[in-house]
Amino acid sequence: MEKYYVRVDTLFISQLTEAYNTSTQELLKTLEVKNDGRENLGFGYQIKESGKGVGSISFNYKILYYKNEVIAYELSTYIKANKSRKLKKLYKERLSAMFEVNDEYKVEPIYFGLDKANEPLDGIEKHNDIGLNKIMNPLAGIIFGNRCGYGMSVLNNRKLFDDIIKVGNTEYLLYSINPATRLMAIEFYYCNLIKFNENQKKSINIRIEELKRTPMLTRICYGCTVGGELTEKIITDLKNCK
Repeated sequence: MEKYYVRVDTLFISQLTEAYNTSTQELLKTLEVKNDGRENLGFGYQIKESGKGVGSISFNYKILYYKNEVIAYELSTYIKANKSRKLKKLYKERLSAMFEVNDEYKVEPIYFGLDKANEPLDGIEKHNDIGLNKIMNPLAGIIFGNRCGYGMSVLNNRKLFDDIIKVGNTEYLLYSINPATRLMAIEFYYCNLIKFNENQKKSINIRIEELKRTPMLTRICYGCTVGGELTEKIITDLKNCK
């Protein structure tokens, strides 16, 4: 059975590599990406998160769309730790035609279109800041919350946000394509009102009202459960920050 899995896996990796080197369209075709299951991010943007498994390996993807056009994606995979050293070397060799794989057999994700994914929404000038780019990007995760899941671990996007948030970039983050980032910025604003001057409050309040008028569901984590809630209600609740 192991030989069968290796044969299936290596064949698919070769097919995927060829498709990747051909075009984004061919890559998505090989991954059998369907048009359903996209999540609305507002302002014409959508994201689809899924994957394709073959044999003993799987490839996970996040695809960002704008007005039905693919503008960015993340593609990731991993080499299973329980494989023999010989098989790990084989998988590393095959995957290295597409991915960066280190000596510990860790496979780095592939990114396409990050410049577009990092762009702010209309209404504010782009900031060239690596830390800001990481959290502006919907590929960082679109769930709003803090600790989540059975292990109650801190969400990746929350870690990124906490590392960079300050009064001076709060308004900019309200123009993120990522709805979770927009909500975290609103949360920070309401919880730190005394730190903002009157001019900052005026422009931020105007932007928050604009966001409230954009009806959409946002993924939000309640302990171990991820569900959807209307953005306007979330914003109203955040205003009562203690």
